[in-house]
Amino acid sequence: MRNHPAYQAVLWKVRIIFVYARAWVHRLTLHHTEFIGITGSAAKTLTKDLTDLLLSSVHQVSGTRESQNVPIAVARTVLNAHRSDQYCIVEIGAYKPNAFDQPLRLINPTIGAVTIIGKDHYRAFKCIEAIAEEKGKLISALPKNGFAVLNIDDPHVKKMAAKCRCPIIWVGRSKDATIRLLGAHSCWPDTLMLRVEHDGHEYQIHTQLHGTHLALPILTALGISLAAGVPLDQAIPMLRRATPTEGRMEIVTSQDGVVFLRDDKKAPAWSLEHPLEFLRQADSSRKVAIIGTISDFNTKDGPAYRRFAREIREYADLVVFVGPNAHRALRARTGEDDDSLQGFSSTREAADYLRDELKVGDLVLVKGSNRADHLVRLIMDRDRAVQCWRHDCRLDIFCTACDKAYQATRVERGSPSDPTSHSDKQMIAPSHALQFESAPVDPPLVIIGLGNPDSRYDDTPHNIGHKALDVIAASQVGAWNETEYGWVYQAQLDGFPVHLFKPAANMNVTGPKILKYLETVGGDAASCLIIHDDMDLPMGKVRFKRDGGDAGHRGVRSVISALGTDRFARIRIGIRRSGDAAKARQRVLEKFTLDEVANLTDTLATAVALVGKHVREAAER
Repeated sequence: MRNHPAYQAVLWKVRIIFVYARAWVHRLTLHHTEFIGITGSAAKTLTKDLTDLLLSSVHQVSGTRESQNVPIAVARTVLNAHRSDQYCIVEIGAYKPNAFDQPLRLINPTIGAVTIIGKDHYRAFKCIEAIAEEKGKLISALPKNGFAVLNIDDPHVKKMAAKCRCPIIWVGRSKDATIRLLGAHSCWPDTLMLRVEHDGHEYQIHTQLHGTHLALPILTALGISLAAGVPLDQAIPMLRRATPTEGRMEIVTSQDGVVFLRDDKKAPAWSLEHPLEFLRQADSSRKVAIIGTISDFNTKDGPAYRRFAREIREYADLVVFVGPNAHRALRARTGEDDDSLQGFSSTREAADYLRDELKVGDLVLVKGSNRADHLVRLIMDRDRAVQCWRHDCRLDIFCTACDKAYQATRVERGSPSDPTSHSDKQMIAPSHALQFESAPVDPPLVIIGLGNPDSRYDDTPHNIGHKALDVIAASQVGAWNETEYGWVYQAQLDGFPVHLFKPAANMNVTGPKILKYLETVGGDAASCLIIHDDMDLPMGKVRFKRDGGDAGHRGVRSVISALGTDRFARIRIGIRRSGDAAKARQRVLEKFTLDEVANLTDTLATAVALVGKHVREAAER
C-alpha cells in the first residue's frame, strides 16, 4: 500500500502543504527582510549567485540553494531565512502553468528580475508567449515602491513593462538601457571582461567567468544591487571574485591536464548556441564537443539530430554524442572512415573511449541534461575510477555531490569499473564503521579538516585542514581509525570529548561524506567545526566564523549543499602569498616552500587555539 503510486502522490501533496504552512508562519516573522525574485529561461542561478556575492558585501543575505526553484523549494528557502536577513534572494522556475502563483503569494517580493525568455518547458506551455506570461507574473506582483530589473534586448521581457507598477532598471546592449553593455570579450583562455555604461560613467568589469553570454546575468545582478542601494562603483570590484556556478560554463582541469568546459545542467536546443560559439573562438590545439540528451528533441527527431550533428561539426574537431539517441546523430557521418563524429549509447561507453582519446591541450565542451545524462562522470572518471554508471537514477543533483559515485562494488578485475584498471588511480575502499561501546547521550563535537585524501597532497595549502587535525592528534594518546566515511580520531580537549574527522573524499565533493558521518554519530551542522584553507586571507592569518557563505571555496560549497545550511562554525587559514596573482586552482595544489613550512607551526598553533576556545564555549553551552 505504501509503495502504491497513488499513495505516494497523496503523501507528496500532504508534505507540500505542511512545508508551505510552516513557511507562511515563518514569513510573518520576517518583518525586516525584503525578498528578491529572479526568473527567466536561462541564467537564473548565476544571476542569483552573483546577486548574493554583491549584496552580502553590504547586507546579511540568504537565498535559494543551488538551482532549487520549484514551489516547495521556494518554501524551504523562506524557512531558511533569518529575521536578521536584510534580503532573501529567491530563484523561481516556471515548469508548468500557474507555477508562480503560490511562490509569489508567499514571498511578496519587492525586487524582481527577468533574464531572458526561451523555450524551456515548451511542451507544458505550448507557446513561448505563455512562458513569458507566466514569468511576467513576478513583475506584475511588485509593489509601486519596488524595483524591476529587465532585459531590454529580449522583446518578450520588454513587454512586461506594460504591467509593471514600479520603476524599471533596464539592462542590455540597447542605448536606452539603464546599465548598458558597451562590449564583452571572452576568448579562451582569457576570462570574461565587460565594458558597461551607467549614468554617464563607463566601467570596466573583470571576472573569472567564461562566455560573453554571461554578460546578461552580470548586468542583471548589478541592476538588482543598484535597486538594493549598492552603487555600481562599490559592486563592480566584487565581480573579480565571481566564479562559475557548477555545471554552467565551468572550467574543470583533470589531473592529466585535459581542460573541460562544463555546461551540463540542461540542454534545450536553443541553449547550445553560446557555448558552441565560445568553443569555436577558443584558442586551443584541438576542440572537442561532447553532447548528451537534447531535452526538446524527442525520440522521433532523427532528422533533427542529424541536422544538428552536421551543424555542430563546424564548431569542433571531434564531436561525441552520448545517450539513447546518439545513433541518430551518426547518420551525419560523411563516410565509413569519418571518425570525427562518434556516438555512444551510454556514459560509461563514452568514458571508455575518451579515456585514451583526450590529450593535454584539448578543450572539451560537455553539454547535456544532467537529470538524463550525468555527463560529469566523464570528467570525474579521469581522476578516479567512477563506480556508479546508472543511467536511470533521474536525480537532479550533480554526481560530484553524490556519495554513490565512488562507492565500491564487487566487479571483475580488469573490467571498466575495476579501480585498478586506471593506471595509478586509487579507490578509497570503505572499511568497518567506527563502533562505540555505548551510544553517547549527546552528539559529540566533530572537528572536520578539509583536504584531499591522497598522500601526494599532504604538503599543499588545500590540505592545511588535515594538518591542523594532525597537530591536535599529536597531543593525544590514541590512533586514527578508518571508517566508511573517513578517518576518525576520538580525542579529549579540556576534558570534553571530540571527534577529529578527515573525510574520505576529494575536497570539492566532501560534503556528502561529512553528512553521512554526522548522521552516524547523531550530529548535525551545529555540532561541527570546519577547518579549511582560504585564498582571501594572507599566509599566517587565521579567522573564526560562526557561519557564512562559501566565498568561492568549492569544498565549503559542497558542505553547505550537503548539510542544507551555512550555519556551521569554521576556521579559515590564510594561504595567499604576498603579491601572488596565481589563481586559487593553481595555488591550492602547489607544495609549500621551505620558508612557508617553517612558518606553519605558528599558524597552526593559532588555529588549534581557536579550536580549543570553540570547544570550551561548546562545553559551557
